[in-house]
Amino acid sequence: MLDRNPIADYPFTQAALWQRCLDLQPALDRDAALLASRGVTAQRIQQFKDDTAAFGEMAPDAVVQQESKEVTAEKDAVRVALETAMQQVLGIIASQDSPRSARYKRFGAADVSSISDAKLHLAATMLVKQGRKYLPEYAPVGLTDAMLTAIETQNADFVDHLTDRKEAESTRSGATRARTLFANGLYRQLAQLCAIGEAYWKLTDASKAADYVINPTPKVQPIPIPAAAG
Repeated sequence: MLDRNPIADYPFTQAALWQRCLDLQPALDRDAALLASRGVTAQRIQQFKDDTAAFGEMAPDAVVQQESKEVTAEKDAVRVALETAMQQVLGIIASQDSPRSARYKRFGAADVSSISDAKLHLAATMLVKQGRKYLPEYAPVGLTDAMLTAIETQNADFVDHLTDRKEAESTRSGATRARTLFANGLYRQLAQLCAIGEAYWKLTDASKAADYVINPTPKVQPIPIPAAAG
């Protein structure tokens, strides 16, 4: 069974990983002929570059998350409209029958604002069914078939938005998993190439060896000390 939440192997953010891969490429181009004897072929370098470019084109989690939030917001707006339409009909029924009465309870849920999305869908379905069944009894106090048809239409729209949200959540989960797995593979390439390059130059050129340090420490500029007053 596939791991749905793979663990990141890289010790920094995905953005930092991508940037480090980009930063390594000039050194690889410079030393391509020298590192070929260590197994760093032109094809291997090109694969690393291609994978770095592909990783940079992947949508970050923030983008996927925002798209998911927008879908959820749309679903919530449709839910509010459905609740309002249902409450209008339930209000008409309550004008004739007490919400505590058996006659009122024939129509299902009384407080539609506090139930889950799935239960709201079922409650709307029940309300339409029972509303049409007992329409002649409540028509004199304002219930119309048009009101019930509006609930039926909004309920169908609500189900469509529930499906859209589920797909968005699945897409986000899949995209996050794919991006992490891809980043792990890219990091393995980075680590191998850095290890080879650093070992090649370590004893002969410290400056070039530094180009292959996998997670270089930023250079800190010394703080100037003001001259003492004479």
